[in-house]
Amino acid sequence: MSAFISLLLGFLSLFTSLFVPLSKAQIPENNDDFVPVARFIATSDTHITALGDKGCTRIAKMINSAYAIAEADSDYNKLDAVVFAGDITDSGTFTAFSAFAATTDKAIKGDTERLAVVAKSHDSSSFGSDALDTFTSLTGQEPDFHRVINGFHYIGISRSPTDEHYTAEQVKWLDTELEKATKEAPEQPVFVFTHEHVLNTVFGSFAYDGWGMDTFLDVLNKYPQVIHISGHSHYPANDPRSIWQGNFTAIGDGGLAYYEFTVDNETSVHPHNYKSMTQALLIEIDADNRVLIRVLDVDAGEFVKEYLVDNVSSSVKLKYSHDARKLLSTAPVFDENAALSVKKSCGKYKITVPQAKVTGDNEVYLYRISITDSDGNEVYSARELSQYYFADTPDSITFSGISLKNGSYTVSVAAEDVWGNLSEALTTQIG
Repeated sequence: MSAFISLLLGFLSLFTSLFVPLSKAQIPENNDDFVPVARFIATSDTHITALGDKGCTRIAKMINSAYAIAEADSDYNKLDAVVFAGDITDSGTFTAFSAFAATTDKAIKGDTERLAVVAKSHDSSSFGSDALDTFTSLTGQEPDFHRVINGFHYIGISRSPTDEHYTAEQVKWLDTELEKATKEAPEQPVFVFTHEHVLNTVFGSFAYDGWGMDTFLDVLNKYPQVIHISGHSHYPANDPRSIWQGNFTAIGDGGLAYYEFTVDNETSVHPHNYKSMTQALLIEIDADNRVLIRVLDVDAGEFVKEYLVDNVSSSVKLKYSHDARKLLSTAPVFDENAALSVKKSCGKYKITVPQAKVTGDNEVYLYRISITDSDGNEVYSARELSQYYFADTPDSITFSGISLKNGSYTVSVAAEDVWGNLSEALTTQIG
């Protein structure tokens, strides 16, 4: 270990008190028959700028939480790896990469492996293609890797060492490594990490979102064993659309920096408290090659979603198909006695709607308000996200600052789920 990193680790000890493990995240209750034989945690988009900043703090808290979860499991008490799917730094400076190395060196214990990919995004802002060498010099890790840890294959691909995003050689390399892995263990999952989502798979990967790439699509389609994990979009991992199955399985890992959305084809939507995003995937595999993926809200210390992939090697995957789940979904429903609350202050209205309910792993995505005058003309409309992406989801959502002329109006608010199903509206009269 270099003297510089040793010095950074010394400074890092000042922040130890911030890194106490969280205790709320427990072994899942919905899959009592699931006994893990392997475990790792994955996230992305930590956007570190300097040692001890918010990104460093969240990384350390995430890792310590993962150890606490592992150590509480009497069946398997190890954490095999900690994985970062790119944008580990905010601007790719030497200081930021050094802070990442120091933070993870401090937090990771024993034989737990650290794996990370370098993105042609924030990680390359300062050094460009030389970001790869900077990363390797500070971490000792190759930017493209194929590692076998506790019997399972982990493959990561960083940006290319050229001015290209990825090269044809990297695509061929991935194909070769996947062929090796699947021949060696055809029934096992193979975990593949890139920064960008695969185009038209998970939430945030579609053309109108702008966060997907088709570079590796043809290769991944050949290997049903693949579970592809990515970041880049900052879209929440507990959104049911963040897991997808087609020829392979893909999942977005959320991230540790800030939330972002596409809403009504409007990109770069940042909701209230959007910088409070602290999501990671705690992933376990059992002896039957089932994969349990739990979305951890690091700050809250709670799991906010759970997915069980039990068809890893099957060439036909419908369980987490978006089309199949959308077809089976039903609209949100308000409680029988639910009602809108209306308050007026300083000439402006505040309208509060109680949260609606959904079934299964569905989520209420947002609420839409429409206000019409006595002639039926719409004079106001707006939307508010439901805040389902936080562990502490509020019981109600409020539309504030609504200005109306004197008169009589009908207010209608409907809940919309992540698949676009709209509830019956709650209505009230004002004015």
